[in-house]
Amino acid sequence: MKFSAVVAVLSLAFLASATVHAADSTDCASVSIQNQKKDADTIRRIEQGWLTAEYRGNPRYLECLLEPDYQTSSRSGQVRTRKEVIDKVPQLTDMSRPVPQLETIVFIHGDAASAHSIMHSTDKAGNPKEVHFVDTYTFHDGRWFAFGGADL
Repeated sequence: MKFSAVVAVLSLAFLASATVHAADSTDCASVSIQNQKKDADTIRRIEQGWLTAEYRGNPRYLECLLEPDYQTSSRSGQVRTRKEVIDKVPQLTDMSRPVPQLETIVFIHGDAASAHSIMHSTDKAGNPKEVHFVDTYTFHDGRWFAFGGADL
């Protein structure tokens, strides 16, 4: 009797977990870039979507894009985790500014890709500036996921 109760509880926990995962996957499918292929155009659209998510306050886009072990490094060598990157989105949100168009150089090798993006913007004094960053991706489960990055 006790064994069957344990099996029943574990079965229910498994079904609940699968249902949550399925709902999460469905939700991510709706906020992720659509029609993903293993091509440079898809990576460019993902990079632009990432910047748009930061400017428009959409942390869910990053939750669905970034691998659980995602890390990025700043120019000074400071490493930030996935959680830190996502938690920073509200600080980056600025609905009053237009989202800059990125120039992105993409390299694809099988199920891996890297993107060197260049953002043209202005500093606080209004002077033009360029910001460079690199993101690295892996393709699985029908879409691209970022696993690392660096600000240059």
